[in-house]
Amino acid sequence: MLVGSTGVALAGVQRALLAGAELSGPVAQPFLDADQQRALSLIAELILPRTDTPGAIDAGVPAFIELMLSDWYTPEERAPLLDGLLALDAACRQAHGRPFIDCDAGQQHAAFAATEGGEMFSLLKQLTVMGYYTSEVGLAAEADYQVMPGAFNGEAALSDQPLRMVNQ
Repeated sequence: MLVGSTGVALAGVQRALLAGAELSGPVAQPFLDADQQRALSLIAELILPRTDTPGAIDAGVPAFIELMLSDWYTPEERAPLLDGLLALDAACRQAHGRPFIDCDAGQQHAAFAATEGGEMFSLLKQLTVMGYYTSEVGLAAEADYQVMPGAFNGEAALSDQPLRMVNQ
């Protein structure tokens, strides 16, 4: 339901989930270069930094984003992100004389914050949050997720008595 309510930005994630994709698997069709991968990692950590809980990098979010973009997004759906990364890099070169990935943390934060409201910002924020909260690290840190709380006994005896509602 979350994926369906966020619109086009997560269309690729919706396709992956409906296809039963392994969300932590390897990228089958890589298209990002090393600088783009580094930029995605830096941006994901800007969105969900490590604090007293794990950050986006700890949860494997950059790999999740690359998997979604590479294997599940169409070229038209990933174009705003690629165009946004180019524009972000150009803005950093103009303002600081170096690309986004070579700027200091404060410059990176300011440059990315300036893209708020744009398609790239929205897409990366949604993918980062989705990647984080679908990871075991994110669930364990934020939601106290336990794979199987308590014990499971598959051989428990069943009563012959029909079930009754307590407040009948």
